[in-house]
Amino acid sequence: MYTLCTAIAFIAFTLCANTSAQAQARKSSLPIDTGILNVSPPIVPHDGPPETGIASNAAVFVCYFPPQPEFPGGNNAMYKFIEANLRVPSQAKKAGISGRVFVSFNIETTGDITHVTVLKGLGFGCDVEAVRLIQSMPKWIPGKQDGKPVRVKYCLPILFRTR
Repeated sequence: MYTLCTAIAFIAFTLCANTSAQAQARKSSLPIDTGILNVSPPIVPHDGPPETGIASNAAVFVCYFPPQPEFPGGNNAMYKFIEANLRVPSQAKKAGISGRVFVSFNIETTGDITHVTVLKGLGFGCDVEAVRLIQSMPKWIPGKQDGKPVRVKYCLPILFRTR
């Protein structure tokens, strides 16, 4: 009985070792850099948030229920604004980069846009362009809570397509 258990354990060990050796051989055949492109970290276009004269310790709300902040004219007007003002950077065109840049920003009680930050970028100038586009937007209609305008954090994906 002891020799049977030993034999089974030896066979199991041999099979595991063989499988592990094959996996190691496959792993070493992969190229060192498996990424498609060498993408540099996103470029932050400013050292800190712009000075707005609004207290930074004021509460920031995330609206789930109406009335949420709204671009003047609604979502269709916002999409038209983005389409008309978005410039795909030449670096992205040359590299054939397409994708979304996720931008977060605050809509103040006055409707001004502040604290624009890139949450997830593409690089190749797309991040800088997305920040420029958001900062160039007109004042929004602010969100409200209990009938009073409040500061709201908003996240918006900006789509870049190279054709």
